[in-house]
Amino acid sequence: MRRKVRAFRKKWRKVSSAIKTIFGMPDYDRYLEHWYRTHGAPGKFPMSEKEYYMFALKNRYESGTINRCC
Repeated sequence: MRRKVRAFRKKWRKVSSAIKTIFGMPDYDRYLEHWYRTHGAPGKFPMSEKEYYMFALKNRYESGTINRCC
């Protein structure tokens, strides 16, 4: 039973991540996976979820580039 629940959660995270990507929403879970894989080191910590969300909003709307489909 636990395996089924874990498998469902894993699939749900993938679907959620895909939906967020399609709609251009920041995906904190994917950011954490990337951060720990490439930047993680003792004594260093990733941005909090709130910091990451604010960073993503600023990057999207204040970058000076066009970030839309049309």
